[in-house]
Amino acid sequence: MATIQQKDIKLLWGRSGNRCAMCKVELTQGKNADNASFTLGEQAHIVGEKDKASRGQSLLSEKQRNSYHNLILLCPNHHTEIDSNEQGWPVEKLHQVKSEHELWVSETLSSTTDLVQVSKQVAVASIIDSAVKFCRLDRWDVWTSWTLAPSPQWDANMPDEIYEFRQKIIRAIWPEEYDELRRAADTLSIALNLAAQTFLKHCEQHGETLFPHKFYKRNGWNENYDAEAKEYDAWAQLCREYLIDSTKAANWFADVVRRDINPMFFAEYGRFIVVEGDILGHQTKLYQFTQDEKDSLPQSKFA
Repeated sequence: MATIQQKDIKLLWGRSGNRCAMCKVELTQGKNADNASFTLGEQAHIVGEKDKASRGQSLLSEKQRNSYHNLILLCPNHHTEIDSNEQGWPVEKLHQVKSEHELWVSETLSSTTDLVQVSKQVAVASIIDSAVKFCRLDRWDVWTSWTLAPSPQWDANMPDEIYEFRQKIIRAIWPEEYDELRRAADTLSIALNLAAQTFLKHCEQHGETLFPHKFYKRNGWNENYDAEAKEYDAWAQLCREYLIDSTKAANWFADVVRRDINPMFFAEYGRFIVVEGDILGHQTKLYQFTQDEKDSLPQSKFA
């Protein structure tokens, strides 16, 4: 299911001046905002998100429906109004309202709207979207349970996706004010890339899945069986440790995003967990870095 990406959220809020496109009331993204005088803002769809929603009959794809161009920032009252009166608020009228409002923001609030800051946030939001996509944050507990199984398995496409994410982090130009987010993202990309690249050293592909290659098992007699079995176990343990570090980094990354960028980022999903075990039973575990570890990462662990 497609969701609204962080970069589209930042564009919408930035160009709307954090105000309702209709009544101009100042809005907030977080339900627990410090300033209770602010109204909770809602990212309303112009063309409905689903075919059966208000104004939902359209040829737009689900991804297009969740993009900046199809969103308008409203207060809860006006969001309810446009969805309960579809005939009075057709698509064309809402696009006009949005355009006029953003022009008003540009002309009226230019002194208070920091376009440089908005551009920084959009750039950072693009990195956050990449983390969600390439690290599969929305399915973390599912895919990591396979990689941490007694006989680990990886989706064959995932090492390349993780490598692409690592390259994006290396290329990124980070604003100084997002230093902790940079370090958390760097740690996540390094740990995941190490986990994937380490697994690739002793794996074989069958279909769309990578399985471990148990090189110590041979058809005939293996005089180095004990040594190779020990080497295999050490390799498997290293793969596990990198996945645990990755889970800690994912939780750190999400905590900083919620604090500095979007308080609703994976707020309903909760923290990232892993499931470990075998036929005798499974355990669900939550892994997090200590504050001392965060202060020294990524240099202390991955230098």
